[in-house]
Amino acid sequence: MRLLILSDLHLEVWGEESPAIDLASCRPDVAILAGDIATGSQAIAWAARTFGALPVLYVHGNHEGYGYQLEHMQDAVRDACASANAQGASIRLLDGDAVTLGGVRFLGITLWTDFLLFGAERQQEALQAAQAYMPDYKRISTGGDTPRLLCATDTAQLHAQHRAWLARQLAQPFDGKTVVITHMAPSMLSVEAQYATNLGSPAFASQLDELVAQADLWVHGHMHASLDYRIGGCRVVCNPCGYRRPDGTPENERFDAGFIVDLASTV
Repeated sequence: MRLLILSDLHLEVWGEESPAIDLASCRPDVAILAGDIATGSQAIAWAARTFGALPVLYVHGNHEGYGYQLEHMQDAVRDACASANAQGASIRLLDGDAVTLGGVRFLGITLWTDFLLFGAERQQEALQAAQAYMPDYKRISTGGDTPRLLCATDTAQLHAQHRAWLARQLAQPFDGKTVVITHMAPSMLSVEAQYATNLGSPAFASQLDELVAQADLWVHGHMHASLDYRIGGCRVVCNPCGYRRPDGTPENERFDAGFIVDLASTV
């Protein structure tokens, strides 16, 4: 099975000038969108135009929530998927969902971070830094009928729920390969060297190597740098585009709009 891996396309910045996806060249069986594709539900119309009837598995990131109430955005994405699929698309939002395609198990969830990347003794410091500097907590709301701004402690609680769900799913025996899709990174190994001591990094990654090792492939986004490494028998990949530079090129110079992971040969 050939998986096209994409994340952090930030179509809200690129507009109609986003890098082209050449399906004829990369020949995917499934497209994986690992979050921060566009704000709100705007990614779905783009995905329907771009991928047609090709199966698309989509995990939302933090930027999808910008300007929205988190829960309403998730509902809007599901509704947009249903509308697009009624017209021939095959797009599925994975938000704590497991799906099997072609004998491969896919587990998808956003996986907000736990702010424990630098240890429990610095968690409060990391929470405070994220609350102060991350736009998520100024641009995303939550709270149902009494909306309020999302806060770092909210996403830490969501992390606990997401991690527990993944642990339960990975503990279930499966006769085939397992692919996990998250937006946030699952290991310190995804943090670039220049950010290894940056107090902002706990908002981008959690240290979940023992969990990662239970999968065959782990796809994530959020980092605007290409990554490809292994934890035990699990391959971890990230292929983000990033923001559009003034010269019209992607922020991530190594972004590959046709990046394929072939489960039959490389995992």
